Amino acid sequence: MKRIVPLFIFTTVSLVSMAQMSISGGTGILNGVGTGFKPLGFHLGLELPRSSDLTFYVRGAAYLPSGGVDTNYANMTAISLTTVPYTLSVPYQNRSSTYYFEGGTRSYMLNDYDNGFGLYGGSVVGFGINRTKVKYEQFDYTNTYEWEGKYVPANGNETNGNIYYLALGIQGGMKYTIPIRGTIYFDITGTYSVLNIANNNIGGSSSTYSRLNFLFNLGFRRDLY
Repeated sequence: MKRIVPLFIFTTVSLVSMAQMSISGGTGILNGVGTGFKPLGFHLGLELPRSSDLTFYVRGAAYLPSGGVDTNYANMTAISLTTVPYTLSVPYQNRSSTYYFEGGTRSYMLNDYDNGFGLYGGSVVGFGINRTKVKYEQFDYTNTYEWEGKYVPANGNETNGNIYYLALGIQGGMKYTIPIRGTIYFDITGTYSVLNIANNNIGGSSSTYSRLNFLFNLGFRRDLY
């Protein structure tokens, strides 16, 4: 993650130096189908016109952590063989956040990229990181035994994990350009993960990751000439 953000910034600066650009920013919702979660997020993007009605864009978004309302239970094993009881069942909850980067082309209809009301659509390639953090309760499920320092979870001492995924999809939206001031836009992106890798069991236990996602974005775009 620490390497991806500088790379995104470097790409942004490089593209700005090349030609006319637009900078955009706004808010949005990530709907992972089947998860029941719709976390709020924020995004920044760049758009580079290739003609009056065809553009290339990149966008990066961060979505706020979401956690399940249901309590899960982890099996803990005692560090010492003489500890009684030797195993415990400890309640815990998962909280997951998502960082998502996408790029693609947009074709504009009804009006040009920087003029009046218009519709747009195109194909999307996305890369996402779904980060999960596990928070264990201090005591076991009977609220009798304190586990920390005496027991270890079945998956070791790991409390964080990630799922890295590559997604393909399509996007459709509408925009209205206010002369001199900028452009208000709203779009919907639908993506499907064609490849996903969890770096450990914690990452694989994410309650907010879904192969099929819909992203709803509302924002403002400023053209740079």
